[in-house]
Amino acid sequence: MSIIEIKKLKKSYGKKLALDIPSLNVEHGASIGIFGANGSGKSTLIKCITGLLPYEGQIFIDGNDIRKQPSILADVGILIEEPALYKDMTGRKNIMYFCSDTTAIHEYAELLGITDILDKKVKSYSLGMRQKLAILLACVKGKKLILLDEPFNGLDIISVEKAIELLNLCRQRGASILLTSHQLEISQKAIDMYYLLKNTQIYDCTAPKPFGGLKYLVEFFDIDSVKSAYSLLSENDIICSLSDYALKIQSDGQSVSDIAQILKDFNVKKIEDISYSVKEAYLQMEIKE
Repeated sequence: MSIIEIKKLKKSYGKKLALDIPSLNVEHGASIGIFGANGSGKSTLIKCITGLLPYEGQIFIDGNDIRKQPSILADVGILIEEPALYKDMTGRKNIMYFCSDTTAIHEYAELLGITDILDKKVKSYSLGMRQKLAILLACVKGKKLILLDEPFNGLDIISVEKAIELLNLCRQRGASILLTSHQLEISQKAIDMYYLLKNTQIYDCTAPKPFGGLKYLVEFFDIDSVKSAYSLLSENDIICSLSDYALKIQSDGQSVSDIAQILKDFNVKKIEDISYSVKEAYLQMEIKE
């Protein structure tokens, strides 16, 4: 049984069709990302799943039709667009108000680095603090399922990394995650399947083999090494593009070790296989007609 099962979902705003999704399943323990341009329907999809919008079709959470058994949503962690928090209450009281089991508050708050603000009123929080509290609330509440719409908005790089660490911890403890985000490269660290939402429909971006062949990102410690490596690779008919302190290589069968051997005399910082990059997959799907 899937944690989320969607059948023949359609959602319209007046005469305009916003979603037309024949089926979508999220298995227990999975973490999936939904990507798409602004206005593609990502937030609308999550609002349908949480029962906030009327729709045609059926949506099940853990085998329960959410329209017939809306109580199933009581234990789902949800963050949609702006954090829905009581500003005159402290962060701790917000979590205690919304969550029946709050045993994970301190552990998760410490991981996110917001223990020191839990007992301050939310109205004194910055945008980033409110976002982190909303993520904390969703993770404390969502023992089985966490739904996040653009969860990394307003967060700095370090806070994003901590949020991803928390999401992966929740997964280890049995939670399934569905998130939308424009930050594709960052989101890749928290998901194992990804979909493109475009023209009301959803497309599976998960490929059994790399899109367009193997791709590597090589970072260097100095710009001279970048330029020299670019010249050497070009002389060896290896397609690559140059950008600041990095080279993006389109491999013709070379492995990471092959590339490392070719560049062994250069000041290489790291070589990363980006063949299965979420961004690469997304761009490949986005340009299709």
